[in-house]
Amino acid sequence: MRLHRCAEVGCRELIKVGYDYCDKHYSKRLADYHVKREQTQALASRTLRGQQHVLERNRDYDSSKRQELGHEFYHSKQWTKISQYIKQRDMYVDAIDGRAYDTGDLIVDHIVPRRLLKTKTEQYNMDNLWLLTKSHHNHKTAIENKLSDNKLSHLSREWWLKVLKD
Repeated sequence: MRLHRCAEVGCRELIKVGYDYCDKHYSKRLADYHVKREQTQALASRTLRGQQHVLERNRDYDSSKRQELGHEFYHSKQWTKISQYIKQRDMYVDAIDGRAYDTGDLIVDHIVPRRLLKTKTEQYNMDNLWLLTKSHHNHKTAIENKLSDNKLSHLSREWWLKVLKD
């Protein structure tokens, strides 16, 4: 087997042909690369062009790589109609803070998560649906990810109101 020295100045480690750096220096360079990349992205996101780039990258990720649970469910004709009905029923008012928002700022959310509901009837049950802002929805989702499925299936609307208001 042919070997050569690591390309890092002063390193005398022997490595296989086809690699430039030993494991130690490769890991160090990769970590430095990630730090510099994050700093560059943070700096670029402060400009209009950088913000546009971030939006395009997120849009591309959402459309091509993200495999959301039941993606087709949320794009079905029935869900679209129910979602619109819930927004009108609740008069575009967030269930947590009681303030009115625009259509795009609100998300129709399942109180008991949809993955725990077995039938389509349960998934479309309007008593299990409410309106949340994007920030409240993200907060609720983060809490849901920390709780067990058994506990989630027994949580009420009142419990969520109490937790999300804090």
